[in-house]
Amino acid sequence: MENKIRKKDIAIVGVSGRYPKSDTLNEFWKHLMNGEELTHFYSDDELRAVGVSEKDLANPNLVKAQSFIEDPNSFDYSFFGYTKQEAMSMDPQIRMMHEQVWLALEDAGYTPKTYKDKIGLYLSAADNINWRAYTLIANNDHVNSFFLNQISNKNFISTLISYNLNLRGPSYYIDTACSSSLVGIHQACRSLLMRECSMAIAGGVRVYSKAYKGHLYQEGMTNSKDGHCKAFDKDSSGIVSGEGIGVVVLKRLEDAIKDKDQIYAVIRSSVVNNDGNRKVGYTAPSINGQYECIKQAHQIADVTPESITYVEAHGTGTKLGDPIEVEALNKSFGYNTSHQCALGSVKTNMGHLDAAAGITGFIKTTLALKNKMLPPSLHFKNPNPEINFKSGPFKVQTELSTWRPVNNYPLRAGVSSFGIGGNNAHVILQEAPLKEAVHKDTSYKLLRFSAQSMGSLNAYQDKLVAFLEENENDNLRDMAYSLQVGRSQFKYNRFLVCNSQEKALEVLKDPISEAIYSGKLDQKRKVVFMCTGSGAQYLDMGKDLYENEPYFKQHMDEGFAIIKELTGADIAKVMYKKEVLIENVDIDKNEFTQPIVFVFEYALARLMMKWGVQPDKLIGHSTGEYVAACLSEVFSFETGLRLVIKRASLMNKTPKGSMLSVSLSEEKVKTYLNENLSIAVVNSPESCVLSGTEKAIDALVELFETEDISCSKLRISLGGHSFLMDSVLEEFKQELEKVTFSELQIPFVSNLTGELITSEEAMSSQYWTDHLRNTIRFSDGLTTLLKESNTLFVEVGPGNTLTTLFQQQEMSGTNNSAVNLIRHPKEEVNDQEYILKKIGELWMNGIDINWEAYYGNEKPYRTSLPGYVFNKTKLPVKVNPFELINFSEEEAPSTVNPFVIDTFDDDEAFEEDIDEKETLFINYVAPSNTTEEKLVEMWETFFSKDKIGVLDSFFALGGNSLKGVTMLKLIQKTFEIDIKIKDFYKKSTIKDLAAEIDLAVKLITIQEEENTYKTVITI
Repeated sequence: MENKIRKKDIAIVGVSGRYPKSDTLNEFWKHLMNGEELTHFYSDDELRAVGVSEKDLANPNLVKAQSFIEDPNSFDYSFFGYTKQEAMSMDPQIRMMHEQVWLALEDAGYTPKTYKDKIGLYLSAADNINWRAYTLIANNDHVNSFFLNQISNKNFISTLISYNLNLRGPSYYIDTACSSSLVGIHQACRSLLMRECSMAIAGGVRVYSKAYKGHLYQEGMTNSKDGHCKAFDKDSSGIVSGEGIGVVVLKRLEDAIKDKDQIYAVIRSSVVNNDGNRKVGYTAPSINGQYECIKQAHQIADVTPESITYVEAHGTGTKLGDPIEVEALNKSFGYNTSHQCALGSVKTNMGHLDAAAGITGFIKTTLALKNKMLPPSLHFKNPNPEINFKSGPFKVQTELSTWRPVNNYPLRAGVSSFGIGGNNAHVILQEAPLKEAVHKDTSYKLLRFSAQSMGSLNAYQDKLVAFLEENENDNLRDMAYSLQVGRSQFKYNRFLVCNSQEKALEVLKDPISEAIYSGKLDQKRKVVFMCTGSGAQYLDMGKDLYENEPYFKQHMDEGFAIIKELTGADIAKVMYKKEVLIENVDIDKNEFTQPIVFVFEYALARLMMKWGVQPDKLIGHSTGEYVAACLSEVFSFETGLRLVIKRASLMNKTPKGSMLSVSLSEEKVKTYLNENLSIAVVNSPESCVLSGTEKAIDALVELFETEDISCSKLRISLGGHSFLMDSVLEEFKQELEKVTFSELQIPFVSNLTGELITSEEAMSSQYWTDHLRNTIRFSDGLTTLLKESNTLFVEVGPGNTLTTLFQQQEMSGTNNSAVNLIRHPKEEVNDQEYILKKIGELWMNGIDINWEAYYGNEKPYRTSLPGYVFNKTKLPVKVNPFELINFSEEEAPSTVNPFVIDTFDDDEAFEEDIDEKETLFINYVAPSNTTEEKLVEMWETFFSKDKIGVLDSFFALGGNSLKGVTMLKLIQKTFEIDIKIKDFYKKSTIKDLAAEIDLAVKLITIQEEENTYKTVITI
């Protein structure tokens, strides 16, 4: 099939929208396929409830039909950083567009928080003068008047959202009447081709702010006489008004293919022109204007009309418009009667959506191409006799049918949208290029999702379950990847690790499953790698990583080769093939233990660094400090491994000894020392390791047993870090003096001092000699690192030895935590599954890996998944500004102050955060005087938050300069004082501000008393 990719082709990579009876585009598409009309026919009682008189209800020309979006009142304002008062004043169309732009980006698999290139925004919204009048008359004094002008005005819809989401490409508001949103797509394509942005979002919205009271049918006008839009039918009489919102995300096709984006369809061309005065009147359509627009679109698309098998028409069902549109199409297609092309109009389903009309037809056609199905156009029984169907290829699509290619052409369609005033837009769409075949794999995947509230998190899990049940043949790997790279992280997080869709569903549907992990984001700012010492090794450690992660295997094999060269032992066979007897190698013997652990930890650390987890500092435990030094580039990997092998070999030459772990502090252990015992390691405040002769250690064990002191002998027959090493120190130092040391690149802690090592120490052969002989002060090292808070300690070694030691440290108030990466030998779990769970824990600590590096050359596709579940709220939408005008006190309505916070409550809101203070890191302090109480009440109302304390900062709560000006005016009005804005910025907590206010009030009182005193004296 001919489906060539051109540089000027544009990919549709994301879609979102809400339509009548359709909260999602999946629901919308099902309604279209089922041929359902989405218009609502009102009962007389419904119209009476909004004030329609009996006289009007009796008017035979009153048409009681309109399509509308359900629940237009809801807007998750806190998600986007607005106060409730700001949201109440914001044009409902702008509110809704915030959420749909976000959802469209999520559908594309992108988040503005991490996308580095420019994103352009091209939006249209229906005229909303009623809302403007409402906000001007109501005069919400909780919102800065300058800002109020923007948020209540549709003209600022694009720039408000660009600012809010940090979209740095062009940001246009487009108004060409009914064709606005398709013209927006045209402009978005132009910006992409001119490389003004790398991604473009186009959309349109219409939401009424007036209560619907029916429309009066007038012969010759555009409104339908029966409430149906019967495009192309002989009984057609015009349109029905409707609400809707649609958004699409676009990228250059070559980029979308390279980035493995999901592609719904391809835009081959788009053209916009104007009729000029080649028509009977300003509001009338023009055959030549439309023809020229469509013909040029064919030319730019490099397609012949015969390759186009569907046209989504403007299709308003008017007596004048439909015949002109079909005649222009016939002319564009060369009056070819041998070709067959289906014709349809989404307006037959739900009427005319004004600024959202063009994009709605565009989305319908995009979904038709994706699903290769043509939905029916409704209400067509007999053709309008004024339409010249006989002279062209067009036939109205009246039933659902499979869309099949003809003459080896890919599926192609045209989409038209024509605006009052003559702005015509036409787009040529083509089916998406075929994706490479992807085979399902059984490897483990990390599925994760996040939300601003627990209610939203739980609701998303429900949506994900429904999606997985409905899309059981989708690729789980693509889903996991899309959730990993295409979703933002918020306060509440949840993840699971699975290797099949069936397992994912089983876990997600089980309310008490231990395989799903939930937690609040605990943001860590720094990472410390902890490198385990020898003794933690076991057969098959990291086997699944070795077999499935080439980068890890590369470093392991490099280390195994060096070990084999120097010792003759083929460790790889022993480690992962269990040929222990053949090789006669015991990995628990000291000469193999140290190099094996060294190689393993280095490979694991490098893998994590490749995945984007970069350590700010390092700490090793005995042999682990050599790994830390290598990672810090003090010496190379090969040099470090040679030193460790030499070190192990020399230790084997020392007199036999033994080592004993004991649950005592260093001070208490010292009382048991003699000339045959040394403190080898201080692991924690209450745990040490003793080293000495076998006889001395055995005697100590007996003594500890009689004193009921917990102790355990290590599986080792030498006395490391003690006087027993003295005989090999000189030989080891000679080996060290052959090494070329380098300046350290990553700070690491010295085992000998418990402090950060100096470059002089790290590059000294004497230091590493002493390291073999002297006490390992690991506990002191952790104490040094724990002085810095908000740090995540990551154990890069087998098991959880160092993580356990970390838990034994004193860490009050530091907000530090530790995570190990490799399972304990007694844990029977796949290594890949285990490390993905740990990556999930890293994510919950605010440390994410680079997923592009994780997948490497086998990057999955982005795919469509359920979007974020926004909190439900109740905000005003249907308003009557004239009710707010007071002609007299007697006539004053009850709605004079519409912005009182209680007027529109959030009874339907999801569960809110239990403890806001956990994210602000500020302790709650209650108000202690009247001024503080008044300020707390004002701030809680202003920010729509509960339990604001006197230590909370105005700006930490979400304030900015404009909000500051508004709050300052409220303070000045409440306390009748004059405070300068610069003083407000300096005194931004309630406590400081209250003190400033009390001082100002006191000064005013003193001045008034002085004036009174002077007046009395004068008298």
